[in-house]
Amino acid sequence: MAANPNLGRFRILRELGRGAMGVVYLAEDPAIGRFVAVKMINLEALSEPGEARLLRDRLVREARSAGILSHPSIVTIYDIHSTEAGSSIVMEFVEGVTLFDKMHRGRLEKREALSILAQTAAALDYAHSKGVLHRDIKPANLMVNSAGLVKITDFGVARLISQKTATSNMVLGTPCYMSPEQIANKPIGPATDQFALAVVAFELLSGSKPFAADSVSSLLYNIVYQAPASICQLNPALPGEESPGALRLLQRLCERHPCRLLRTTPWLATIS
Repeated sequence: MAANPNLGRFRILRELGRGAMGVVYLAEDPAIGRFVAVKMINLEALSEPGEARLLRDRLVREARSAGILSHPSIVTIYDIHSTEAGSSIVMEFVEGVTLFDKMHRGRLEKREALSILAQTAAALDYAHSKGVLHRDIKPANLMVNSAGLVKITDFGVARLISQKTATSNMVLGTPCYMSPEQIANKPIGPATDQFALAVVAFELLSGSKPFAADSVSSLLYNIVYQAPASICQLNPALPGEESPGALRLLQRLCERHPCRLLRTTPWLATIS
């Protein structure tokens, strides 16, 4: 970045973080004096002929779709830049930590966990009503600020990242939250995001993931064919007599709407 400190009108200030396919920078929009986050995706790293163009076009389409969303719990996308070398998304800068980081500091209080789930559920309900799917809901894509407010990130790049991680075994975190229809390469809809949020809920309330394995292939098999772990055995403090509510929350094809279940299931109300 030293040779090119700007991206259009945005002035790059410093690196915020990096992953397998890109880097996120803090930048300033001098036109209106606000800070933004710039996510730069390196498409030159893709080895398959034509793969970079396919994914770049998909990234642009999905970022445009996400750009129509305006919700207090969804990070706003301001701009997108695309070249042969890579694509960049300019988005709202959120001061806070990811839910992934918060969880690794220790188990959250039940009231805080339920607040995070309710905010995320409401944001997903809104996105789905606009015809937009996230496709990669997981703790690393949920930002939480000091006031406990949630922001869902990566609406514009989630499918690109999830496809890369699910097929290359680079990251185990994303497959843990994949729905059975994603694994089976079937058509996806709101149930995919709902399933992932149900897995996050299970993990928040029990301290463990509902499906586990020693390899990615075994994990994906378990998600499709095996029953989830018992949430009440993992966390005996939860009300055992209402454990079917947890299983309803994790039903594989999500025929009911888990986002609403998070707000209405009596089992969840008893631990709030």
